[in-house]
Amino acid sequence: MTRNSRLIHHLLLLGGLLLLPGCQDSINNLSTELYSNGDFSPKNLARTTLAVTPVVHGDASKAEARALSGLLDRELQKKLPPSSLFTTRQVRLRLASDPVLAAEWKAMAPHISVHSIKGMEATEAFARRLGVRYLLESQIQYAEVGGGAEQVRFFSRIYDIKLHRIVWEGIGEGRGYERLFFPTTPAPFLTVAQTAAQGLVGRLFGH
Repeated sequence: MTRNSRLIHHLLLLGGLLLLPGCQDSINNLSTELYSNGDFSPKNLARTTLAVTPVVHGDASKAEARALSGLLDRELQKKLPPSSLFTTRQVRLRLASDPVLAAEWKAMAPHISVHSIKGMEATEAFARRLGVRYLLESQIQYAEVGGGAEQVRFFSRIYDIKLHRIVWEGIGEGRGYERLFFPTTPAPFLTVAQTAAQGLVGRLFGH
């Protein structure tokens, strides 16, 4: 085999490896905790009740926000007993049957953002009507493809009606590829959103 033929052989082999469809997934968890009040502990959540409001879609689609709501429900159900968790599904059912609660939600939802602390009176009224002490609110900041990778980032905070304040804030964020090497392919939204939801709940519970 000549030098040129060996070079061509090696290049073809390298190209074949790069094009293999079975390349391992590469999904990164970039989640982080932004703030935790000194009086707050995740153990408190298991002693009372946490309600999870529907995720506000922000720059994402409503379908993506609804899917992320379901993923958050599933991750929180792994950490909290049913008696301590009011899931987004349960909250949606109450919103559909309780016009007063729906009005409170309409007043508070536009202010669920890392940039806003308005609407706290409606938030507190919403939690009281549900009969819970803690309320987890979330908003998708973006769900987009950048640099060939899908990236999902959402903001969450917990409001404590006993202390009348926000006691915890965090970012759930995932980024990754379905195929890392050429031709790179962004991972599906649900795959990356699941990593982001797992990351946020992991940060909340300290691991």
